[in-house]
Amino acid sequence: MKVINIQGRKKTGKTTTVTKIIEELCRRGYSVGSIKGIHIEGFTMDTGGDTRKHKAAGADPVAARCHDETSIMFSCSLDYKDILKHFDNDWVVIESHVDLNCPNIITGRTAYYDGDGKDVSLEEQINDLTICCSGVIANGIDTFEELPVINAETDIVRLVDLIEEKVEEYQP
Repeated sequence: MKVINIQGRKKTGKTTTVTKIIEELCRRGYSVGSIKGIHIEGFTMDTGGDTRKHKAAGADPVAARCHDETSIMFSCSLDYKDILKHFDNDWVVIESHVDLNCPNIITGRTAYYDGDGKDVSLEEQINDLTICCSGVIANGIDTFEELPVINAETDIVRLVDLIEEKVEEYQP
């Protein structure tokens, strides 16, 4: 299994980049799973009903199954390494800030922090595992600090070619 993480601040093009990557990997014949990190205090997938009652009674995990979907809910926040143990795909695409040792793509709106208090720049997010940049910034520049900046909406083939080239099998 190969794992790639797309991270960036709000409104920088993360979800667009993630969905375009997933679509292209699927088009190439890969099986693809995804993980979406949600950073909202108090957020829960279980909004009520019988699964909430199962959970309150002490069941852990709780699974909900319908005709088109199955969800399994654990009563804790699992580490990304533990979540990945539940995947058996060619690729897993993560959308979040993670403390996982895997290659990443950074999205941003600006190249450098402009002091506005809402840092959506690339400069503070890049690390040794960054293979390229994307998102809104890709509408204005082609490279940043020797990294390619690739627009997922207009150049997805090139972006996924780079991902295939740079990402190796995930080693937990």
